[in-house]
Amino acid sequence: MRAAPVSAETIKIESNYLGGTIGDELTNERDDFDHDAELLLKFHGIYQQDDRDVRRARTQLKLPLDYSCMVRASVPGGGITNEQWLALDRVAALADHKLRLTTRQGVQYHVVHKGELHELVAGINASLLTTLGACGDVVRNVMACPLPHPERTRVIDPLVADIVARFRPQTESYWELWVDGERAVSAEPPPVALDPIDEIEPIYGAAYLPRKFKIAIAWPGDNCVDIYTNDVGIVPTLANGTSGELTGYVVVAGGGMGMAHNRPDDTYPLLAQPLGWVPPGEVGDVVEAIVTTQRDFGNREDRSRARLKYLVEERGIDWLRTQVEQRTGRPLAAPVELPDWEVGAHHGWHDIDGEQGGSRALGLPVPSGKVSGGLRLALRRLVADGTVRGLRVTPRQDLLLLGVGDTEAVENVLRANGVRLADDQSPTRNLAIACPALPTCTKALGEAERVLPDVVDRLEKVLADTGNTGLALRLNMTGCPNGCSRPYAAELGIVGRTKTNYDIYVGGSPAGDRLARLLRADVPLTEVPELLRPLLDAFGRSSSDDSFGDWCIAQDWSSLEALLPTPTGRRRARL
Repeated sequence: MRAAPVSAETIKIESNYLGGTIGDELTNERDDFDHDAELLLKFHGIYQQDDRDVRRARTQLKLPLDYSCMVRASVPGGGITNEQWLALDRVAALADHKLRLTTRQGVQYHVVHKGELHELVAGINASLLTTLGACGDVVRNVMACPLPHPERTRVIDPLVADIVARFRPQTESYWELWVDGERAVSAEPPPVALDPIDEIEPIYGAAYLPRKFKIAIAWPGDNCVDIYTNDVGIVPTLANGTSGELTGYVVVAGGGMGMAHNRPDDTYPLLAQPLGWVPPGEVGDVVEAIVTTQRDFGNREDRSRARLKYLVEERGIDWLRTQVEQRTGRPLAAPVELPDWEVGAHHGWHDIDGEQGGSRALGLPVPSGKVSGGLRLALRRLVADGTVRGLRVTPRQDLLLLGVGDTEAVENVLRANGVRLADDQSPTRNLAIACPALPTCTKALGEAERVLPDVVDRLEKVLADTGNTGLALRLNMTGCPNGCSRPYAAELGIVGRTKTNYDIYVGGSPAGDRLARLLRADVPLTEVPELLRPLLDAFGRSSSDDSFGDWCIAQDWSSLEALLPTPTGRRRARL
């Protein structure tokens, strides 16, 4: 028998399907929401935040905190039409005049004040996107390989649509609060609810899931979505490995990045494990069975241990397979071998129709996913006049500009607005990603987005000094251990521990199928480049053709650690 639900569970159950007091609080005179409404707002794609740059000063002056909200639009597979982009661009005026592309292929806004929330959320829904389910204890935005070759589109797009329809929350509270009852097309429910347990929420029930649930769809040989870091990852299997007719899907389960610094023994990142192979037409039912298993058995007493990854670790992948077979009424075949993963980030020009000189796509690096200034102006022009016919957000916070006929015209507009293309900067800078962190994120312990350019500057100098100029090093930086930028699966992961110090991880695979190892904990950010210098020097002098991550993990770990400089000042014990 389970213990009484924790407070978050009680709030969900008593919220009348996510309504709670949000409506009343939207119209009161306060600048903030109370605790219960703040928790429920996450299901609506909204996080309450405050400006942490001024928090201490305002507290000392006994002033209320400078509250605002972050609002996240769910963009399935990262696909955005021209009309949707222009709508998303317009509502940025209700925030800080920036759009931020996320590591889950969504779009979010920061510094949205309470009085602007309704107009901004309604504006997003008017574009036929939605914020519902972009956050909260539900299936989050569905990721998918964004490169739109015809065969990928034919296989992936219908699967994305099916998963979105199955798992979008069905409660009317969202539409009553934000859209006056009118649904966005991307949020339509499935035509028939399978095995209903609740008339309003047939999948989730009144308590929804124990924690967030993440799903990603990769293309065979292209793991740009980092499927192994998700609760569920899906890979199509094709008749000829990476081409030919669709034969089914390999499903992996039990991945996740988050951990807590104060609980290193029982919170940690894990990679998903192969679960089985599924014929075409059955994968949606299998994913639903995994979701409902997590709903029924996930930990609802300890939110730090509530993700599917811990359930799979505790009970085993075979137990999960049995649950799926019982819930679908069908046996689950053993997973088949997948093609080797290739390394790529989709930067530069791509012939998306398979013919040189045809319709093309440009992979454009967007530093930390921040669309503002000249980039925002350039995109507005290219989209408005039809030079670009659609966009896709990538899992590394970048953009694919689709349907381009005149490549020179696109490059000229971008460069005229001060936008750097992939060929204009180093591969390491192109690949570096960071979460927003300070000053807005309530979870941030240190900086990430704001300091990333300086970190890359210093790292590029060390790369040049050690003979590694041009190295394509995957750097993922985050301001806290929750791991939104997937640092634990990166070749170089930098994880905030305090406002000045970070934990440094190395050895993740460029293909995304191996976790990095903790190199050293509690390192001042200013010392990180010199900490890495002896490793990069040894790597540069080696005759290995491996990536830096592969080389690190192949070394004797004690010998690797022996290369490191002596820590300066007081340092916490190695975890």
